[in-house]
Amino acid sequence: MTNKKTNIATVLANLQTTSSGYDLLRYVGLPDMLGQESDLILYVMGKNLARQAECATTEEIQEFFQHVGWGELALAHEKRRGFIYELGGSLVKARLQTLKEIDFQLEAGFLAETMFHLTDKNCECVPEVNKDHVIFHVLHN
Repeated sequence: MTNKKTNIATVLANLQTTSSGYDLLRYVGLPDMLGQESDLILYVMGKNLARQAECATTEEIQEFFQHVGWGELALAHEKRRGFIYELGGSLVKARLQTLKEIDFQLEAGFLAETMFHLTDKNCECVPEVNKDHVIFHVLHN
């Protein structure tokens, strides 16, 4: 393994894959390997990815989610103490209908860290899984 840092923009521009392999690793392999700490580790991993991705606008966040196959992200509401985002689309709907054990901690961590950089306020994000979409509650102090 090398110490060379991978540029996320380069990876996204050059690699195109189906989401099936990602889904197997993300929803079967990682939780099995990480055990009870899975949620926390994935949340922190999402925050670390956000630091490297350096999305500077809401539009860039939405493009990132779409490009990496996480789904279609939309800002639903902006509130005094945070934001409400909705994650949907055919990929999200298929995952929710197919997988029994599913979480969105990786995406929540990414969104929390990205919103911290956009607002300069500490943010935490809590995902709420619904039948065919996910609602992210991004709260700041």
